[in-house]
Amino acid sequence: MPHQHDQHHLDRETADRVSVGLVRLVKLLQSLRQHAPRIHPAVDATAYPVLFNLAAEPRRVSALAECVHSDVSTVSRQVSALVGHGLLDKVSDPDDGRAQVVRLSDEGHALLGSIRAQRNEWFRELMDDWTAEEAIDFAAHLERLASALETSRESFAARRPTPPTAAAVPTAGASTTEN
Repeated sequence: MPHQHDQHHLDRETADRVSVGLVRLVKLLQSLRQHAPRIHPAVDATAYPVLFNLAAEPRRVSALAECVHSDVSTVSRQVSALVGHGLLDKVSDPDDGRAQVVRLSDEGHALLGSIRAQRNEWFRELMDDWTAEEAIDFAAHLERLASALETSRESFAARRPTPPTAAAVPTAGASTTEN
């Protein structure tokens, strides 16, 4: 008699379908990103996560780096460039006047609004033949998978104090047969 937990266990065939499907999806999205026109002529696509993570609230650069899963020096350079283009402002931290936080400028808010509108319209067109229920279910499953990935990432980081070797971690581009 199977245990309660076994009912939710992912079989190997389904796990393989999910794995291959996600690798294919990541490759397609990367390809689209490389060929997409720049939304803002002076902003590199790698800086957009910085902007989106400031939409909710201003943050210190160190907290922002954690949010975008990058190192502080990289995010600091991106922030400087975005400040230079008028998309971000550096202001005193209201909790500690000696420190600074970064926030979206009015132009930064306008850019994010434009990006969101374009992206949402693209997904509406892409999923035009989906029912509303299918799209809602898909969104819920994506949110659940993202949460599971975040939890897995945190537990992986806690178990492995040193960075894994390239051979130990599969990447989106690791296999040419899975597309």
